[in-house]
Amino acid sequence: MSGRHGVPGGATSAARGIIARAARSMMHQADEVAGEAAESAAARTARRIPQGFTERQWTRFARGARQTQRQAGLPDGDLVAHGSRVCGSARTDSDIDVALIVDDDAFFDLAERSLARAPAGTRLRRTMLRRINENGQLASFDLGTDFTALRRQLMDVHVPHKVQFSVLRRGGKFDNGPFLPLD
Repeated sequence: MSGRHGVPGGATSAARGIIARAARSMMHQADEVAGEAAESAAARTARRIPQGFTERQWTRFARGARQTQRQAGLPDGDLVAHGSRVCGSARTDSDIDVALIVDDDAFFDLAERSLARAPAGTRLRRTMLRRINENGQLASFDLGTDFTALRRQLMDVHVPHKVQFSVLRRGGKFDNGPFLPLD
C-alpha cells in the first residue's frame, strides 16, 4: 500500500518520526539556550551582592563603608567593592576588597599625609612609596592605626570575612574592575 504521492505508508510515518525527533531536539536546544540566558541574568543580579554576603550583611557593610569614609575624612571618590567576591570566584577564606577611587590631586594629597607618619629612610616608608608610585595604592595600613580601628569598628563587624580597604589612584595599576558601587 502506498501513501500519499506514491510513498509507501511506512516511509511516511518514518519521515514523521524523523521530523518529530528533530523538532523535539530543536525545542530542547531552545530550552537550554533560554535556561543559560536566565542563569546569566541571575548571575548578573546576584553580583549586586558579593559572594558570601547576605543582602542584610551587604546593606550594613555598605553603610559602614560610607560612614568610615566620612569619619576618616577621606576625600570624595568612587567607593566600590572589587576582587574575587565581586567576580564570584571567592574561596571560603577570601577577603572582601573595598576601594575608594580618587583623582590624582586627592590621591597624592592623601599619600603625602600618610607618608608624613613614616620616618625617612625606614623600610616602612620605602614600602609605602613603592605602593604609591608603582600601584597607585594606599592600603589601610598606610592610612594609619586610627583609620584601621575605625574600619574595624564600622565595617569589619558586619561581615565574616577579612576586609581589605585601599585608596586607589584613578587610572592606576589597580583601577580595574569589575566594581560594585557601595551606595
